[in-house]
Parts: sequence; structure tokens; C-alpha cells
Amino acid sequence: MQDKYPKSYTPGNVEKKWYEIWQKSKIYIASADSPKPAYSILMPPPNITGILHFGHVLNITIQDIYIRWKRMSGYEVCWFPGTDHAGIATQTRVEKELAKEGLTRYDLGREKFLERVWKWKEEYGGIILRQLRELGISCDWSRTLFTMDESASNAVREVFIRLFDEGLIYRGKRIINWSPLSRTALSDEEVEFREVKEYLYTLRYYFVDSDDYLLVATVRPETIFGDVAVAVNPNDERYKNLIGKKVLVPLANREVPVIADEYADPTFGTGCVKITPAHDPNDFEVGQRHSLPIINSINPDGTLNEFAGEFNGLERFEARKKIVEKLKEKGLIEKIEDYVHNVGFSQRGGEPIEPYLSDQWFVRMKPLAEIALKPVLEGKIKFYPKHWEKTYQHWLENVRDWCISRQLWWGHRIPVYYTPDGRYTAARDEDHARTKLGISQDVPLEQDPDVLDTWFSSWLWPLTTMRWLHDGVTEETADLKKFLPTDLLVTAPDIIFFWVARMIMATMKFKNEIPFKDVYFTSTIRDGLGRKLSKSLGNSPDPLKIIEKYGADATRFTMTYLSPLGQDVRMEIDVKTQDIPSMEIGRNFANKIWNAGRFLLMKRDMIFLPDCCPENVDRQLRPEELSYADKWILSRLHSTIEKINRNLENYRINDYAKLLYDFIWRDFCDWYVEILKVELKDSNEISFNQALIRFALEIFENILKLIHPVMPFVSEELWHLLTGRTENESISIQSFPTPNQKFIDESIENNFEVFQFVVEEIRKLRNEVGIEPAKKVDLIVSTLNSGLATMFEENKEALAFLSRANEVSIVQHSVENVRAITSVVREVEIHLLITSDFDISKEKERVAKELERLNNNISSINNKLNNPAFFEKAKPEIIEREKAKLASMNESLEKLQKLLERLSKL
Repeated sequence: MQDKYPKSYTPGNVEKKWYEIWQKSKIYIASADSPKPAYSILMPPPNITGILHFGHVLNITIQDIYIRWKRMSGYEVCWFPGTDHAGIATQTRVEKELAKEGLTRYDLGREKFLERVWKWKEEYGGIILRQLRELGISCDWSRTLFTMDESASNAVREVFIRLFDEGLIYRGKRIINWSPLSRTALSDEEVEFREVKEYLYTLRYYFVDSDDYLLVATVRPETIFGDVAVAVNPNDERYKNLIGKKVLVPLANREVPVIADEYADPTFGTGCVKITPAHDPNDFEVGQRHSLPIINSINPDGTLNEFAGEFNGLERFEARKKIVEKLKEKGLIEKIEDYVHNVGFSQRGGEPIEPYLSDQWFVRMKPLAEIALKPVLEGKIKFYPKHWEKTYQHWLENVRDWCISRQLWWGHRIPVYYTPDGRYTAARDEDHARTKLGISQDVPLEQDPDVLDTWFSSWLWPLTTMRWLHDGVTEETADLKKFLPTDLLVTAPDIIFFWVARMIMATMKFKNEIPFKDVYFTSTIRDGLGRKLSKSLGNSPDPLKIIEKYGADATRFTMTYLSPLGQDVRMEIDVKTQDIPSMEIGRNFANKIWNAGRFLLMKRDMIFLPDCCPENVDRQLRPEELSYADKWILSRLHSTIEKINRNLENYRINDYAKLLYDFIWRDFCDWYVEILKVELKDSNEISFNQALIRFALEIFENILKLIHPVMPFVSEELWHLLTGRTENESISIQSFPTPNQKFIDESIENNFEVFQFVVEEIRKLRNEVGIEPAKKVDLIVSTLNSGLATMFEENKEALAFLSRANEVSIVQHSVENVRAITSVVREVEIHLLITSDFDISKEKERVAKELERLNNNISSINNKLNNPAFFEKAKPEIIEREKAKLASMNESLEKLQKLLERLSKL
């Protein structure tokens, strides 16, 4: 019998078995024709270059909790999976592979290079989705979409054409964020700013034919070759008489005018600012206002060009050093000062971006921002936590046009066609372009070589996943009618602008509908020292190895348990072993559930043996047969169900996990199952025991349903062992428990909580005075509360069993003149009677020695913490550890002092 139910839960085999069964049985495939109410979630598509990390684990687990919960709650559930083509990241990956062969993409040409990328995608692009399966997720894999699938590409092309025709997409010369590493434009949201310590160089700009000069401060002397003016503020009295005069650009020796513009800040540096329209967005605006020429002195790869003279071909930062040396040599530097400021870096490549003048394609964002802000302000779309709404509003109210063109080959090629004379239009193909341009078929056309920003396909995710415009024409689909708007989006807050806002824009624009009702922003995951997980810090273990060690259920539960809404997730991480000891929370919990199930199943099998079963094997416990503990666990179950549903509705997922943990571990396993052992032992009536074990198994089946959304594998395995169902049936499609108010009794729960406190206090007293675990002592429980007295009387046998008592007396009067260790808990006096063989003096001596030892240790730590030298030399974590040790010792000291007082009274 024991082989049938292994002593410990081994997740590996169980997880592999059930995931294969789930996929084979197709229970997670959704139907748009179902009469059930719809519930849907869009999976944020991971990049095809991606590898599973703990951000994915948390994000995907939360989604699966809601998908499974709603499926069990009677909804037709659809979870749309897919992957993103990740333009820059994927092209960079393949170019690195080519470099190993001594090749570049230009050696292959565009067509052959794209063949190579598609081949790479087919080989490696599905890895991340296969890794996600290890978590046991229940999405509809039959709907998996890749952002460059034909259906998605058709929609992307059609959207571009429509926006172009409306004038919402335009081509313009602008200063954009340029990645010299990837040689492509970046949107503002793809740039992250970091504080950098550099130098502020004050240069001498000599007046033409004069020894006088203006002092001009700059952080980027390498851009002087693009200078076309020096600006001063028109209200700056120091320079009013110099406006209109000419100065020479250092090293370039180009004559440029001194102009008046309010952009010049009189309080910064000298009040004079060099104007370089090709390499600074503010300078570009100044240049436009004053009709200044534009000189681009930096190449796309970040090297200086022919305008830089002798510095032509030097990398920009190397050039800076050489230029500063030359400026010093020629006496053109007045001073050099330390300067701290924010510099933009490419999120993809990590290098400092280059403000760069270029022809690019843009989306006019203001009209779209207006329609995207309204549903959030009106509460049609809710953010969790709510404070992200302010961030969202601020961004939309200050939004800038979106640069959507990228100088790459991998991606959706911009559907714009040019004539030899420079005319152009957006079109589905050359024929369509000729028709729109009104030109003959023999006029050659050339398609724009650039591709669209990856986010231009991702912003259509709520639509393309449901096959909107899959053929470039079809506006309505069964999926759109059934599942749009989706119910929940789970995502990281750092893409609120990249993705969340833009999806709202696109869906409102093209369907006049919100894409989702709720947005749950996940927490940042940090280690025990508060650092974000990263490979460079060595504090980001491989989730697959953690899952292999602890199991998917344990990993999912731990992540949920540690993730309060709106707060960072903290996990203890062993950098040396790349382990996460915090995962013991989930593994121990899974084993606790397994062992409880194993005990109940073994008892069931014993009680229902064929030779001892009565005729009426289906007998249920009659209401009058329910013990106080039975009524209590039934009440606790239904009040827990009520709280769980409420917490899930409000996205308090860690409260959901903690409710499960407290109810199952403490109430069911530590208390009810232990009391059940007493009730089964005390009854010789087989039919009653059968009814009792059936009652306990019904409670346990509800527990399995409650944990299923977060722990799908162990719940499925135990449910099948419990019910004997076939493999084609699944707990996934059973009904989620609903609370029944008639079973909830607060007075029973409150009274039983006192029972628990009393037992725990008795155990603590036994431990404190050193009573051997096997030794039974007499116990008197005294309370003037008649309700509590009745409760204790009904549970006298359980009280004796749980507190290892010999004889238990429940009285409703004060107890005096007894040789006992005494304590009071919630109106209840506890008297643990001490027998004559208990050596009080010896115990007092032991406690006194322990007190002396503790006092010495406390004194030692106090001396250390009061020593300034210790604080200067010790690491913060060591100081905190010493403080924690001191607090623990003081707590122990207080307990021992109270124990000594008790012993002295005997």
C-alpha cells in the first residue's frame, strides 16, 4: 500500500507525465463558439532570442493562476501565446554568428542574409516557449503567433498604409537617437539615462581678425567640426554688443556668427553655447529658427568624417582625447572641470547613443495619445497598482512623435515605394503603389530599405493574435467578437510606454475598443541584498535548474508567495552555488500537501478494505455526528474560499498564496489531520469511520482545487489518486470551490483559535521546563467562559493527544494550591501539573547557567556595536547580522527570565 503512495513527492516524473497528458487531451484549446462567458489574456511575446529568467517565471505564473482559476470558474478561457521577432537583438545575434565565419551581412546580401535569420529562428526561436512549458502553463498553443508570420505581417503593412494615408505617418529629417553599434535609429523609450562623470571643457572661440575670444563650454569637443554658430541669450547684457559678429570654431577655423536665442542659458557655463544642429536636438531647433546650415561630422558607425580633418576615421571617444590634446597644444582650452550629467545609453547594445540627424519615419503621437488616455482616466482600463496611472498620464500628455524606422534588414520592411524622381507612397506592392501614384507600369520603383521598429508589430498584438487583417482585408473574426477586449495584461512597468500605451492607442484607433480591462504590473525581483538580478552580478540563477531541483509547483508557489502587489520581490540567492534557498518554501509546502494526501488515502484504503466494508459504503456524516473540529475545519474551508476569491479578484496574489499556506499547513495538516487521528482511533464503528474519512477527503479535494491555479501538477496527481478518474479527465476543468455561508461560523473559528493557542502554550511550557516529549503530565484548563469550556470539553481527547497530557480536567473556577507551571491565554488558565520526580532545583540551575551565558554574549555584541571602529570597517550586512543576533538573544533572555520566575514559585 505504501508503494502506491510514495513517502515523498518527486515532481520531475509527475510534471512531465501530466504536461504531456494535458497537451494530448487538448483541454486548453479555446473555442470562440462556446456559450460560456469569455475570459482571455495576451501573453507578452518573449523575444525569440530570449532565455527564461525569473522575470518570465513571475509574469507567466501570475497569468496561469488567473487562466486556471477562471477556467475552473466556468469561463471559456483563451490564453494567446506567441513570440516577438526582436529586430535588433536577432539581427545582432545572427551577425555575430556570421562574424565567426569571417562574413558580414553585406557579403551575403539582403535576401541571403534574411534566409540565414529565418533558419536561425527555426532552430533557436522556439527555445523560450519550450522553456515556458516547464512551468506547466495552460495556454492555447494552437494559437501561437510569431510577429513576422504572414497573418501578422499583413496587418502591420495595412496599418502602416492607413496611417500614412491619414497623415499620421510621415517622413522627416530629425535628430534621432542613433545606435552606432547596431547602426540604427532608436525610439526615445529604447534609451535609458545614466548619471555619468565626464569633463566640461571651456574653449576659446576667437573673433575674426582679433585676439579677443568668447568662452564656450561643451562636454563634447569632438562635435566642434559641426558647429555653425555660437548662441547667447538676447537678455544677457554681457554679450548684447557681440550679437552678429563672427568667431572662429577651434581647430575647424570656420567663421560662424554669434546669434541671439533664448535657448542659451546665462547661468550655465559662460552663457555662450555652441550650436551643432546635426548632433543635438536642441541645437537642431535653434538651427531651424535661424536658418543655419547643417554639418554632419560623425559617421553612422560613430567615427568622425572628412569634416574633422586630421581626426577623420577616429572613433568618437578616441577622437575626443586626441582633439583635447590638440586644443591644449594650441592654447584653445581655458579650463577643464569635472562634470556630472545624464547620458543616454542604448538598452539593446549598452553603448552611449549618438544624437544624429537623419531621414526617418515617424508616427504622429498626439492624436493617438488623446484616444489612449481617455479609457484609463475613465476607469475602463484599471492599473494594478493604481499609481502607474499617473505615470501613464504624464507620458501621454508629454508624448513625442515615435520614430518607427530602423536601419536593419530583419523585420517588417517599410511598405513605401519611391519613383526615380523622388515621389513616394505607402502601398501593398509595386502595382498598388503605381495606382496610388498614378504612374504607368513601366516606371521603376524602389522599396524603402529600412524596417519597422519591432514595437510597431507588437502594438497590434491584441488584434493580430485574433487574426484581424490576417489577409489584409478581414476586419471581424470570431475570436475578436468573443475575446476582445481581453481581461488581463500582466507585464513589467518598464514597458508601459513601449507597449501598454501603444496597444491601447492601436486598438482604440482601429477597433474603437479597449484591448484589455486590467493591467497588472509585476514587481522587480531582487536578491537578499536588495540588488536586481543580473548575470553580471552573478545573482541570477538559471530558472530551469531551480525547477529541476525544486519542481515547477514549488517555484511557482514561492514566487507567488513572495510577490506583494506593488512591492519588490526579495529572494535569498546563494551566488556561489547558484541556488535559491527561498524555494524551500514551495518545496516544503508541496511535500506537506503530499504527505497529508498520502495519510488520508492510506486511511481510506485501510477503512474501505473489502472484508470490512458494510453495505452502505456511501454513508455521509450526519450533521449531529460532526465534531467541533469537523465544524471548525468546514467553517475555515469556506471562509478561506471566500477570502481567496476576493484576493484573486483584487490581484492580491501573495495574499492568495499566504491564505493557502496558512489554511493548509496550519489548520488542515497541523491541526485537523492530527485531531482526525484521534477521532478515527476512538471510534470502532466502521461505517462512521468511513463517513469521517470521506468528509476529510472532501475537504482535501477542495484544497486541491484551491491550490490548482498555482500548483497544477501536485494537485492533478493527488486528485487522480483521490478520485480514481481517467487520464482524460482533469482537475483543471473541475469547478473552483465557492463559499457556502451556512458553513461559516465565526464563533466556532474564534473558539477553536483559543484551543490552538492553548495547545501551543502547553507545548511551549513543556519545552521550557524540559519535560521529555514522551512523558505525559496531568493538565487543568480553567475558564469562566462557558462557550470556551464547552468547546474544551468536546475536544478533551484531542487536547490530551496534542498536548501529550495524561488526565485533562476542564473547570469553570479558579485553580489554587496546585504544584504546576501556569500560564494564561485568552481568558484561559493553563495548569501543567508537576510530578514529584521533576527536579525543580536542577532545572533552575540549568536555566541560571543559560542566563549567564546569554548575558555574556549580549554584553560582547553590545561592546562590538558600541565600537565606532566596528561600524567603519564592517560591511553593512555584517552589522545587520549582529543586530539581528542581539535582538534574538534579548528575546531568549526575556523568556528564560520568565521561566525562572515560574520555577521559583513552585
